[in-house]
Amino acid sequence: MNLFRYTFTWIASTFTALLLCFVVLHSLSIRGTLIEHAQQQLHSSTSYFEQRLGLLDRQDNPAQVNYPMLLEQLGQISPRVETHVHVLASNQQYSSASLSQPIQATPPTNIFWPALSLQRTLFGNSDLAIRFTADIPAGTMTVAFWQNFLPGLTIGAGIYLLALLLLFVLLKRKLQPLTQLALQSSAIGHNTLTLPPTSLNSIEARAWVKMFGHFKKQLDDIFQQQANEASKLKAQAYQDNVSGLGNRHYFINQLNAWLDNPQQGGLILLKSTLLDEVYQQYNFEEGDTFTRKLADELNANIIHAQVYLARLSYDEFAVLLPNIATQKMMQVAEAMIEVHRQQEKAYRGESTDSVFLGLLMIEHASSASHILGQLDNILAQATRNPAEPIQLADNQHQVPSFGKQQWKALLLDAIDNDAMSYQYQPVVNEHQQSFHFEVFSSLKAEQSRYNANQFLGAIEDVGAGVLLDKHVIAHHVNILNGDQARGPFAINLTTNSITDPAFNRWLDQLLSRNQHLSQRLHFEIPEACFIRTPDACSLLCSAIRFYKFRYGVDGYGRYFKSLTYLEEFRPDYAKVDFSYTHQLNDEFKKQLLSSVCRTAHSLNIMTIATRVETETQLERLSELFVSGFQGFLTEQKVKEKRSTRQPHPH
Repeated sequence: MNLFRYTFTWIASTFTALLLCFVVLHSLSIRGTLIEHAQQQLHSSTSYFEQRLGLLDRQDNPAQVNYPMLLEQLGQISPRVETHVHVLASNQQYSSASLSQPIQATPPTNIFWPALSLQRTLFGNSDLAIRFTADIPAGTMTVAFWQNFLPGLTIGAGIYLLALLLLFVLLKRKLQPLTQLALQSSAIGHNTLTLPPTSLNSIEARAWVKMFGHFKKQLDDIFQQQANEASKLKAQAYQDNVSGLGNRHYFINQLNAWLDNPQQGGLILLKSTLLDEVYQQYNFEEGDTFTRKLADELNANIIHAQVYLARLSYDEFAVLLPNIATQKMMQVAEAMIEVHRQQEKAYRGESTDSVFLGLLMIEHASSASHILGQLDNILAQATRNPAEPIQLADNQHQVPSFGKQQWKALLLDAIDNDAMSYQYQPVVNEHQQSFHFEVFSSLKAEQSRYNANQFLGAIEDVGAGVLLDKHVIAHHVNILNGDQARGPFAINLTTNSITDPAFNRWLDQLLSRNQHLSQRLHFEIPEACFIRTPDACSLLCSAIRFYKFRYGVDGYGRYFKSLTYLEEFRPDYAKVDFSYTHQLNDEFKKQLLSSVCRTAHSLNIMTIATRVETETQLERLSELFVSGFQGFLTEQKVKEKRSTRQPHPH
């Protein structure tokens, strides 16, 4: 739109300047013509008066001449010319304007008109001499000027306005394709809304479309290369080549990241003696095929909000399940056994005691090696008792575990009594400017407080995540409307809400009524939802983007799927999974983090590192395409900045 406005303004200004030049030239032309005609009239009037007096042919007595009649006749012939006669001997004066008015030797003039006057002395004899004066007043000339100028001015103004109208229509039509291209280029940096097809109605438009298409293809190729590079590096570092699952290094990395801030969770270690048998009886290709099928089925049948599944060795698979209750973990374990038995039946036609599982519920742990050691011991107990292939060990120091319905009841009670509490962790950019505050919710029940990590899994299992999200969003919308200084807030959405059409409609109505908060409210969507439920994500993101709110990816880079979903959804920011941002002394991890962040950076997506604890960590992250930081360090800096702004008491 700016292109059209600037072009139209420039051409219209040129037309206006040309019109003004035309007006000036036209007025000067009329002025010159009127002056020339006026001078001719003055000479004609004088000649006519001389002829009537008979200066050339006879010598009458001037006293017998009827001067008023002559002047009247002269006025009929030249109505614009005022004539005066002064009989010098008798001092009699006659004027065509008024016989009683004195003769003005020099008529009044103005800047635009010169003095238009002609004076002659007739009769050579001093006794008979008369002085004849003819002049045209400036006012008469001005009236004549406007009579000649206004028609031309009217025609010129009409042509000018018509030309501007035609220019507006033609320019609008010609520049419409370029305007659409400008909108498309803007859309590349923000979202992927489908625009109307560009009409190629000019050579310039076709050239721009061709250039734009070439440029966009190059950008797409570059992004695809970066996404493939990041995926390749992730696969080399963390993916098992045979099963396609995470490898032992990946699992330990995720376990360490979770143990850095542990909540109630569960671990499962599955051992399949069938795999060893397959590899020994058949070739490696057959064994790899069976392993891959088993891994795919395990991955598809483990249903939980967050799942970290890995192949620890050729016959062992481990699962990390944060925020899970004991009952739900037992269901997951039973599903894993059923998957193994079905694969065994499909392979050999029968089911044997060839699968064992060790389960561990934990709240606190010293290290990943300690936990894996516990799991090995529990699994060993299961292998010694084939009649009970599932062995569960509890951590005696864990917080008491509620059932799903108990958690739901606690949530409903907290919502009804407004017993939710919130903590806010700031995110700052590379210039140490505040970007937003992430909202962390917790339940208050009697004398205890439960963080979202403790109850979120159970809440989502019973579909109550929508109730939690609605309450948190509505609460913070009220805060933002009541205090212009608060925010921006970033609110995490549960999987329940993302896949619920009713929540989508509710959020659409809420955002439409609060569009003035678009720069102060952000939404965070788990990466798993972009990969597993892209259709539901697309509807939700379209509603958020339509009202110009912002949204980001939580846990960016956690999954082995390609990162090309970024190009489709174009989030405003991506919070990098913590497994990438710790242990930065490892050169390979630094390279992998840089690749993952560069993929987002190429699409102008802000990358944010979480759990930033030290200045050294912040400096190293700043060198790896990370442009936002969140954690204990940034929280302390924000607090220090606020304390320095507060006035000190005297």
